[in-house]
Amino acid sequence: MIERKAERRPAAIQGAALLLLAGAATVLLFPPLVRPASSPQKQFTLDNGLRVFLLERNSVPLVNIVAGVNAGSKDETDETSGLIHLLEHYILFRGTDVRSGSEIARDIRSRGAVFNAHTGQDAAFFDLTLPAEHFLFGLKNQKEILFRMKIEEDGLNAEKEVIGEEIRQIEDDPFRLGQALVFQNLLAGHPYGRPIYGDPGCLADLTAGDIERFYKRLFVPNNTVLAIVGNLPVDEMEARVREVFADVPRGEDPPPPPEFARPPSKTVEIERELDISEAYLFVGVLGPDYNDPGQYAADVLTQILGQGIHPMMTVALKNSRRAGVNSAHLSYIALKRAGAFVAYITLEPSKISVAKRETITFLKGVRRENFSPQDVLIEDRAAAFDLLESAKNKIRFLGQKAWESGLGLASSMAAHMLLAGTESEIDYLERIATVTSGDLRKAAGASFNRDAFVIVSIVPRKK
Repeated sequence: MIERKAERRPAAIQGAALLLLAGAATVLLFPPLVRPASSPQKQFTLDNGLRVFLLERNSVPLVNIVAGVNAGSKDETDETSGLIHLLEHYILFRGTDVRSGSEIARDIRSRGAVFNAHTGQDAAFFDLTLPAEHFLFGLKNQKEILFRMKIEEDGLNAEKEVIGEEIRQIEDDPFRLGQALVFQNLLAGHPYGRPIYGDPGCLADLTAGDIERFYKRLFVPNNTVLAIVGNLPVDEMEARVREVFADVPRGEDPPPPPEFARPPSKTVEIERELDISEAYLFVGVLGPDYNDPGQYAADVLTQILGQGIHPMMTVALKNSRRAGVNSAHLSYIALKRAGAFVAYITLEPSKISVAKRETITFLKGVRRENFSPQDVLIEDRAAAFDLLESAKNKIRFLGQKAWESGLGLASSMAAHMLLAGTESEIDYLERIATVTSGDLRKAAGASFNRDAFVIVSIVPRKK
């Protein structure tokens, strides 16, 4: 049964920093535990509850410091939508009770450092990359901006204006608008369904008091993790971390995570018009969450169906002349309490009805596909392409690339510590290696063989 929803002005894209529909094997930063076991590393927890991961990596003379706070759009209410995004902006660009925002920016630049922040449904991340010789400064800077923020109305209003412009840009971008609508409706009624960038009306009403109460409750060491990857001995990094962060007082116990998301009861179709020439079609369905063992099959399946050079879904849809498809991709995002597959297609506007039907028909049929020569008769194996092994090789390649990025590795570990709730060793690539064709068919059946999809069409404005 299809429910057609009235057009609703979405406040923002979901998963701004984490959701990469057209170019990633997994939407979260590459799973963290792909590092050589011989690399010096350590994990520990301070008395105030701050959890820390350290990894020595000597290929470049830099250190990457990533702080992850268990505070995302899931922690907002319908009245405070956008609070965490506003807080992220304030922390990134405004001051503390020690330094102004301009002084912080000056001090960071003078040390050749790069600073950034990202907000998601589950968490907010604040990263700093700088020469290893300035490691102590980097730790003190992260401590100050995270735990000594000073909120003033003038700065708050300025950041509201910046975010308002970001929202307007998103709503004029068919790709990001489509993502926003998929997630708002796929997770409607769940805390993840709130827009990360925020609702413009709610943002306008937020006060310094609202921000401060949220900040004091959630930006505490026992709700924060610290992941550091850099060109310093682990023992030295540990000593400095303890020196800088040990005196930060412990806060209240963090709130429990939300309930697991449930799939929609009906298919939801939404159409929006923009000043564009081609149409954009999005089809979304729930998938495994971050801690579901099915996430490994989901990653491999995403590679086979919608990534790489000749992905199955892309080939199938482009070979159908009736669908008028120009490009097609599939992505998978894993959150702590939900996961989602999203197909993203560009096509001729006149063919959008056909493309909807053919995309859903294809997805529902994946559970009957062959992915390996072992799936076919012996006499047919010589001509069968090994899609399964090819996808695993691509993920291994991405894993190696992830190891080469100190910032990516630190960011992934911080995300893993928050989403998995543990620093335990999970060999991601080893788990990927065990995925079978049967696992892929099982994953496809569990997610794609549904009668409830979210379908979003972004079409050219009628003249």
